[in-house]
Amino acid sequence: MIVGVGVDFLEIERVSERLAERVLGEDEKNIFRSRRNKKEFVAGRFALKEAFFKALGTGLNGYRFTDVEFLESGGKPVVKIHRDFGEFNFVHVSLSHDRFVVAVVVLEKRKGGIIVEGDEKVLRENFCVLGKSAEGWEIDTLIPPFSLKKRLSELHCQLVRYGNILLSECEIDGRG
Repeated sequence: MIVGVGVDFLEIERVSERLAERVLGEDEKNIFRSRRNKKEFVAGRFALKEAFFKALGTGLNGYRFTDVEFLESGGKPVVKIHRDFGEFNFVHVSLSHDRFVVAVVVLEKRKGGIIVEGDEKVLRENFCVLGKSAEGWEIDTLIPPFSLKKRLSELHCQLVRYGNILLSECEIDGRG
């Protein structure tokens, strides 16, 4: 089920490299430092974040640009979050740039796609268990990732993967 779609469009020349300090997370800043065309990189990340918050339907209301990062793996954007945002477990991203940057973000809630480790009986008592794979137990839940990590910890279980979303190791300001 599609939870939200966001689009942003921005002229690269209107962006200052100084925006990086306010908009980029730590991992994004590491990528930024290695880039030749820094303006293009910052414009792209700014547009992706604007599209992400539009897809949430909230705008920035109560969130910060650094709560979400758009990283790279094999040339593809990968989303890393630092707090709970809602009921989705997959994020689809497209970014294109020339003179302008166009960013599209689609938030999706798929059945399953959440992999956990733990005692089967405990998991079945608390979640909808869909099956077992080499990675662990696949479950379905509407609990957002950081809240799920906390709940699993209380059950002496562990989150292995939350859809296609990377999670920060520690939640920012304990808000996760």
